[in-house]
Amino acid sequence: MSSLPGAYLSLLMAIQENPLSTILDLQKRVEGSKPTIIKRLNYLRENRYFIVKALLNYHNLGFEAIDILLNTRNLKDVKKLEAIATNHPYTAYRSRCFGSHNGLYLQFRTPIGTRAKIEELVLTLKENGVVSDATFFYIGDEPTINSSMNLDAWDLKSMSWSFDWENWFETNYTLVAPKIPKSKSGSTLEWLTKNDLYILQHLMLDAKRSNAEMIRAIRETGFVITPQTFGRRLRMLNESCVDEYRVSFNPKAFDIISNILIRGHGKKSYLRKLYSRMSESPIPFESTLRVSDSELYWFVRLPPTHLSSLLTNLHANLENITVTLIDYPQSFVYTIWPEILDENTHSWRQDHEFMIDRVLK
Repeated sequence: MSSLPGAYLSLLMAIQENPLSTILDLQKRVEGSKPTIIKRLNYLRENRYFIVKALLNYHNLGFEAIDILLNTRNLKDVKKLEAIATNHPYTAYRSRCFGSHNGLYLQFRTPIGTRAKIEELVLTLKENGVVSDATFFYIGDEPTINSSMNLDAWDLKSMSWSFDWENWFETNYTLVAPKIPKSKSGSTLEWLTKNDLYILQHLMLDAKRSNAEMIRAIRETGFVITPQTFGRRLRMLNESCVDEYRVSFNPKAFDIISNILIRGHGKKSYLRKLYSRMSESPIPFESTLRVSDSELYWFVRLPPTHLSSLLTNLHANLENITVTLIDYPQSFVYTIWPEILDENTHSWRQDHEFMIDRVLK
């Protein structure tokens, strides 16, 4: 658990309120001189207490999320799937999993309309005996709700998390209707370049680096970009391609060592209330929630002592509930890959060779 002094925790709390805050912003929020704040910030960054990453706007980019649980017979097949995940151009996340499903949990962000190609890829893996069973999540077009770890719920004295699940589930919030995007899906493709994708890639890795640091990193890949061009394109990307910036804290430092994936079916009224609660008053733990008229998908990272309260409340209102343990140390987050963009046609590459054949090779 975290043994950070209060001054460092105050700094982390200020960063969670404004992930892209400058030193000047932080000076207004926490006590300490500019050199002291810079010293503390460098310590927190060097010891990986936090990292700020960009979450992509799938709608504007023309992507759809595809989540799959792949069952395997042994670890050898899991490693094969991990290699395939690394080689696929549209993988977003992978992790080994145990419990209701034993194998690999995969997330893809693919061009809208290409789900059939992912299904074909999985079918081929089943026919080759690598996958014994596969479960696709069909949530539809409902927006995703992301919550971040909120240190306001961290009790420094007891070094533990204080959150009343019972009260959270019982409190009625104003029903929130999912926001339907007004812009055309994939609208940013009209002006996106591979250089832009390199910028997005680095924003997904660590958005707290200076522009100069990211420009140097991009130049190492062979793309030259001036500070003026970088600043202009960064503003455009932040406006249209980045949904939000999320602060991820070191899970071990704050006892966040239980990572689970919950699925179940429930009444539309209950799922809409749950959606509204998460919209109005999100839980203080990192999670991803999707609901449809009858189905729930919830990926949650939380302390072991809070697991029972969450599952007990959900179990009372969901049917066919399944819980899968996500193996956090054996997980990997993939950034966007610039080569997926065809600059000549202003579209994402989605031919059979690119999305299936080269992956299986």
